[in-house]
Amino acid sequence: MSKYVYLVAILALCSVGAFAQSSKATAAINTAVWCTYNTSGSASDTGVASVNSCTDLFSGAEVTETPDHFIQVMSSTIKVSNSQSLFVTPSLVTGLYTNTAVKNHTSGGTGSTSTAVAMGGVYLRAVLYDSDGNMIVAYPINECSGDILGCQLVPSTGGTGSGYGVVLDSRIQTLSQTLSGCTVSTGGTCSFDLTTQLILQTATAHTFGFIFPNVGVGTYTVSIQAAVNSNANTSGTAYAVGASAFGLGSVTVESVRLVHGFSF
Repeated sequence: MSKYVYLVAILALCSVGAFAQSSKATAAINTAVWCTYNTSGSASDTGVASVNSCTDLFSGAEVTETPDHFIQVMSSTIKVSNSQSLFVTPSLVTGLYTNTAVKNHTSGGTGSTSTAVAMGGVYLRAVLYDSDGNMIVAYPINECSGDILGCQLVPSTGGTGSGYGVVLDSRIQTLSQTLSGCTVSTGGTCSFDLTTQLILQTATAHTFGFIFPNVGVGTYTVSIQAAVNSNANTSGTAYAVGASAFGLGSVTVESVRLVHGFSF
């Protein structure tokens, strides 16, 4: 089962010199590093070195699953004096690690097939909270559906969807190897076929622009929220590691006036 873990970064927005804030723009940063990883199969059976923790890969601490599957990594406040729109542009350094190894042999003249699958992903969304705590999800996330590339539904506890995020980084690596049975010829030699297939599926953004159109007058909190996912599966004699992380990041928020009649 996929393991979703999340980062909570508490940012001191009032620190002089750390952030530039006004009625027109604000900013925040993230410097914490967090990661997750999953393994499947046996490293020793395939003759490769094992991976013991996510910390070994990304120099960051592992975190445990939380009840809320979207936790803020950066936040800032902005005051809107008249009906305007907010442009939110977060950026994050992300890292993915996938390691797959397979080993096949013939036994009694019969061949075998081994498969290793590893994946990792980092997802992001921007939401807006008004003074009453009501949450507004930014465009284009509130237009997401399962058939749009770049939209990822992050499941909550129990497997139901808690909300969509933008795919910042995603990879699925599948390694499959099939060794046919040994056919002994008249001369006593053995012939066989070895078929190896490696499949990589990736998607990357790292920086994404979110839009809150026509926000009313008031003071709002912009929250950048992220989720980290990893998984690994094997069959036969195989070993797989899937890991993902994110770290250094920043976000800028601008209050702008869109042209008259603007709509998506």
